[in-house]
Amino acid sequence: MTNATTWYAIEFKNWVKQCGSKPSAEMLQSIHDLGLRPGKQAIACAMGLRPEGVTNSQIALVCGNPQLNRMRGLIDDRLVKRLPASRDERNHTVYKLQLTEKGMARIASAQKRAAENEVAGGVEPAIAAKRAASGAKPVKGKATKAKPAKATRKPAKAAGELSGPALAIDDNGNTVAISPSVELLPANVLIENETDGFDNPPVAETE
Repeated sequence: MTNATTWYAIEFKNWVKQCGSKPSAEMLQSIHDLGLRPGKQAIACAMGLRPEGVTNSQIALVCGNPQLNRMRGLIDDRLVKRLPASRDERNHTVYKLQLTEKGMARIASAQKRAAENEVAGGVEPAIAAKRAASGAKPVKGKATKAKPAKATRKPAKAAGELSGPALAIDDNGNTVAISPSVELLPANVLIENETDGFDNPPVAETE
């Protein structure tokens, strides 16, 4: 979290003794967390949180002119309350403020949001830096699941194709295996035999 005093470098540089003590970073941050932007109204309210409080003339020395509008608004909203305080040695009215329970609850809520935003803002750059270091391309949009590859079917075997060695009968009537590369004759082709050249048995001729 940024130190709240960094917003008031000019005011602190020109600070004079008559203004009393400088408001702490915690006092300034509390006023910011109550909803006031860094500026004259905020530092005037923070000066009211000091143990000695603040006078209108002190506010004018720091801010150039009175700044009581937002202080009254914080009191009306019951975020701070005005404590009884005696007038100073110059008989000026002293505005002494104290945070209420409602104000402290709002400050706690604002600090919680700031912490969450700081964590979220730090995680994304860290992831981007890690991806850049690894050479990975940034991811755009939602990741899509890869579709499973379809199983490839084996080509159907052609008619008459054998998966193993073919069998045949040799001249001596023995069963033998032949190479699959040997072309087999279709089943409808007749094989010649030793009798008449056909599968059919010989028929006796008649006169």
